[in-house]
Amino acid sequence: MVTAPDGSVLLNMMNEVGVGTAEFDPHARHLKPAGFGNPPAPHHNYIEAGRRPWKYRPGGSAIVRHDDIMPYPRVCAHRGFSTIAPENSMPAFGAAVALGAEEIEFDLWSSKDGVIVSIHDSNLERVSDGSGYVWEHTYEELLKFDFGAKHGPEFEGLRIPSFEDILKKFACHVVMNVHVKAVDDVNPLPEETIREIVRLINKYDCRKYCYIMSGNIAILEQFRAIAPDIARCAGADIEKPLEDLVDKAIATGSTKIQLFKPFFKYNDADYVRRSIEKAHQNGIRCNLFWSDDPAETLEYLEMGMDVILANDYQKVAAAVEKFKAK
Repeated sequence: MVTAPDGSVLLNMMNEVGVGTAEFDPHARHLKPAGFGNPPAPHHNYIEAGRRPWKYRPGGSAIVRHDDIMPYPRVCAHRGFSTIAPENSMPAFGAAVALGAEEIEFDLWSSKDGVIVSIHDSNLERVSDGSGYVWEHTYEELLKFDFGAKHGPEFEGLRIPSFEDILKKFACHVVMNVHVKAVDDVNPLPEETIREIVRLINKYDCRKYCYIMSGNIAILEQFRAIAPDIARCAGADIEKPLEDLVDKAIATGSTKIQLFKPFFKYNDADYVRRSIEKAHQNGIRCNLFWSDDPAETLEYLEMGMDVILANDYQKVAAAVEKFKAK
């Protein structure tokens, strides 16, 4: 039997012997009922609500459990495995995923012509041979710059990855901590940028594999309005008390917070623990940005941190495995 993505049966050979063919548009995906009598549902809900969900999940040895059911604690490869490959690059992401990272983190900006690309800084100078701001260049112009040579000669010629490049390669292979960047920290993004990010997440069936991270309340509220079921992570503001971050998450319906390590310079350990407890009492998971020291990582895990962001992925992953074993 051949069934189209919209649920219509295109060919049913019953018990006949022979060859049958059918044509369909693989891009024409539609909502479909998760079993007889149920309302139409998106793909991930259809899978979980169906009678035999294990038959319909994305297949292959590299597929991992999605964000809702993947266990904690986790390591999030910050900008990929960025100590061995250029940050926010396909080699850095690939190295982390191949070594078993539960999460990868990366930053998104929109190019001049609306293509969503991954780079941390707003300007190009630090990580490429280009100049100016990301949003001043079209995607084709950005592709002309070298994003690898400054890390090392072996990466010469590396190009900037688009969000679609990342999804196309790693969809359902890892949970993605998606840091959405804005020109300023207060105002919202153009609605078309938000909708393009959501469109790409939908295209690769990653609504349960991505969560949106931002310290900008306006951006968190935009995603809440447009795609409320995609998880959100409230980012830290170092100028405000740590408890305000938990309150920001509660106010925006975010299920995660991302703490900034300099907080620990201004707050005693008991205060940090109480803030983590408040977050957990409200169903909020706690990310820590960042740690590359195994002993320090163990201290943060003892405090109750759920996810450790790390540049030196392998070193920190070994510490987390040691904590799990204990």
